[in-house]
Amino acid sequence: MRVLNRSAVLLLLCGFAGVLAESLLLDTLKVYDNLNPGFYTQRGELILADPVQYSPATIQSPPMADADSKTSDPSMYTVLLSSQKTDSQFALSLPRCRLNGERAPKETFVVHMAQDGSLLRVDYSAGKLENCKKAPIPVESPAFSTSVVVKRRVQGPSPELAMAANIDLSTGKEKEPEPQKSFLVKYWYYIVPIVLLLMLGGEEPQQEGNARR
Repeated sequence: MRVLNRSAVLLLLCGFAGVLAESLLLDTLKVYDNLNPGFYTQRGELILADPVQYSPATIQSPPMADADSKTSDPSMYTVLLSSQKTDSQFALSLPRCRLNGERAPKETFVVHMAQDGSLLRVDYSAGKLENCKKAPIPVESPAFSTSVVVKRRVQGPSPELAMAANIDLSTGKEKEPEPQKSFLVKYWYYIVPIVLLLMLGGEEPQQEGNARR
């Protein structure tokens, strides 16, 4: 019985951990690049969780043809991010010459997120600008050194709005604030009729009693 109870507890804990992990996972962006111009090959995943991290692809997927003329420029190196949650894609391009001669180019993904964790945009940088001054050297399969930076949008304090000034048009000066009225002064036209009705209503039974006598 004890063995069964422990097994049941372990199963419950595993299930809870799985549900918790899914709730913390906001999205997964598959990372493709056109290192081979004209084709995109998946080389990793950008996991939007806490913390956000990049995971290199362990299984090479077949190349995907570049059908977009905007990203088919052979002089541009493009990283394509494909969202698993929304099926949307983000194309991040930079001059291919920045990777010129780099065997382990450094790349940085800057993930901009809202306060609720939703994705706003992704910025990307890789290689070095001075590499563009070198003679073209073909880059076959560089081992990227990847880092991920997360920037969350923080809402600033709300400004205190000043009340509009009450200006006297005849003098051009600000009017002095009127003194606050008391409850009786504000609502006397409601109170007086009620008091009169109560007073008149209280005298009628006495007159009827005197008439009967």
